[in-house]
Amino acid sequence: MLQRVIWFFLFVLLAGCEPFDLERKNFPVCSTPRAAIGVVKDRLDVTFFLQDPEGTIDIATWDPGDGKNVIRTGSRVTYNYEKAGSYTVKLVLVNTCDDSYTISQEITVTPR
Repeated sequence: MLQRVIWFFLFVLLAGCEPFDLERKNFPVCSTPRAAIGVVKDRLDVTFFLQDPEGTIDIATWDPGDGKNVIRTGSRVTYNYEKAGSYTVKLVLVNTCDDSYTISQEITVTPR
């Protein structure tokens, strides 16, 4: 009887184990993203760009701040405002290590 119990536990022990995966994993190496908001205005057309970027930047998203929820993606984007006024532009930078950086800046656009 003892021999059956030992064989049962040995079977469960060996059958329940999965093989080890010793494959080497590569993890991304990142540094925290940072940048200022660069702005070039031409009447109601405004070009935003990353000014003095630092760190690892994989995605840059821009919210022009006019309430239309039109998000642009890229290191340099152009946006056309419908009317003159002051707007708070928001830039979010993200890298593959899930580090993020957010900065906002108020701009004023005029038709002339």
